[in-house]
Amino acid sequence: MIAGVVNGRREATLALTLRGPTGATATVVTVIDTGYSGFLTVSGDVVRQLGLAVKSASRARLADGKECLFDMYEAEIDWDGHPRTIKVSAIGDEALAGMKLLAGCRLTIDIEVGGVVEIVPLSNQSQPPPP
Repeated sequence: MIAGVVNGRREATLALTLRGPTGATATVVTVIDTGYSGFLTVSGDVVRQLGLAVKSASRARLADGKECLFDMYEAEIDWDGHPRTIKVSAIGDEALAGMKLLAGCRLTIDIEVGGVVEIVPLSNQSQPPPP
């Protein structure tokens, strides 16, 4: 099980530890965004801190309707006690955890300040299916 907490703005948050190719780490508090279909967004500062290299470019339409071109990276996260390589994008300054990250899991949120956020794999496997 992966645990998080509901913050003062009633956002479900999750602290994730990311690891770059040189072993540099950063712990990022993410907001779970069920409207985001990707894995994870982080700030450019986190990308630089981890030494991530651009893997590809992608285009997306944001919630405000604007189209955005952005770089894609790969990083390793600790997920339910196991390392997992995921795609990471650098869009804006807020870290968002998306639905691809949560694929294969059950998400439960006690929606009150300080409420419990729980992510539990749906199968006996501790990692969700690959992207």
